[in-house]
Amino acid sequence: MPLPRWFSTLLLVLAAGLAATAARAQGGGNSYTIGGVDVDVTAADAIKARDQGIREAQRRAVRMLVEKMVGAEDRGRVPPLDDAALANMIRGVEFTRERTLTNRYIATLSIVFGADPVKAWLGGAGISIAETVARPALVIALWKGKNGIEPLDDRNAWRDAWRTLDTSGSSVPVTLVRGDQNDQTALAVEQAYVGDVSALARLNERYRAPTIIIATVEGDKAGGTLTVSGLRYDTQTGARSAIAAIPVAEANQLPDAAKRIHARLDEEWRGQAVVRRDSQDALDVFVPIRALSDWVQVRQRLGAIPAVKSVAVRSLESDRAELRLEYFGTTDQLQKTLAQAGLVLDKSADQWRLQAR
Repeated sequence: MPLPRWFSTLLLVLAAGLAATAARAQGGGNSYTIGGVDVDVTAADAIKARDQGIREAQRRAVRMLVEKMVGAEDRGRVPPLDDAALANMIRGVEFTRERTLTNRYIATLSIVFGADPVKAWLGGAGISIAETVARPALVIALWKGKNGIEPLDDRNAWRDAWRTLDTSGSSVPVTLVRGDQNDQTALAVEQAYVGDVSALARLNERYRAPTIIIATVEGDKAGGTLTVSGLRYDTQTGARSAIAAIPVAEANQLPDAAKRIHARLDEEWRGQAVVRRDSQDALDVFVPIRALSDWVQVRQRLGAIPAVKSVAVRSLESDRAELRLEYFGTTDQLQKTLAQAGLVLDKSADQWRLQAR
């Protein structure tokens, strides 16, 4: 019996795509950088304020590092750290913004930690380290006023809020769309507002971002209550999701709204991007196939999960695919990570089954 035409296409998709699905979670290198650490310190004089501010930034940064690398269930077991031990971990301090007054120090810093001493500190307490793989995002900041949607290059407080937001140390570092003539040729603001996939794809040929965030403010620039909302588009899987609306009393609160949106995106991505390298396992699964889209969805989503080290196809038929997954962590952790990516891993007749939700 001849194979269905879509199944022949499936073989081509498999050959072109799945071979690239491997080891998405790369090592963190020799250091960990925590950026966007804000301090505002007052002391007897400017020199003391600066010294105290840098020490406070270092202590705050190590807490942020723990939140990034240690699961919530293990944070209570993190051993205390004195100033000498903390200093031994730090490899550098980078100054993003710095202002010194008579007796006050205001700055935004990035703290660089050595990977080996951090791992020794946490590993000595038996704490599993969860490395978070970054996933950059492109932000399209729109303002919809009484005369419609402003141009991509419009100068307004919403674009400024995203332009000045420091996300370098997060798991979702963002780039603000330039809004120049090339961008405007690829994407009309009305297309951005509704999340037109074809137009977003044209724009993304320039930026190559795995995630696009359309963040929109609606309201009068002259004053009054504003509403911030948006849309998140995953360029790798095609998944779209809404960003819940946030009321904003006035324009000077827009930087806080941008921080809140980004913090939510950061938290959600960490749920998928955490890689626990202290354990590794493999699992044989089958994927039910009723149509080509069933396989395409599973393949695309697996390729975007850092905890999945590799995928090997053991057999492929018109109604099912047999796969072997190599992954970091435990099976329970894998199930939770897959679920956040829209994949269900469960048992069916003593076999593990994987399918899109």
